[in-house]
Amino acid sequence: MTIQMNISPYIENLNEVEEYLKSHKGKKLSLRKIYRDIGMKRRKAIWMIKNSKNIKNVYPLSVGSNKHFLHVYTFVS
Repeated sequence: MTIQMNISPYIENLNEVEEYLKSHKGKKLSLRKIYRDIGMKRRKAIWMIKNSKNIKNVYPLSVGSNKHFLHVYTFVS
């Protein structure tokens, strides 16, 4: 007798940050804009971004900054 675990696939698709950036495709949005519009905590938004394969960091020069790193992201399909 084997026990089958019923693991729902909806957990994988429950990335709110990814859905938000998908609806704003082509835009380069800052972390602050993302987590304020969604209404979640900053640390949770960073965690969702780091665990997503479809969200990429934007080069700072493409948004007019000469810094090494910025929390500006875009959706890549």
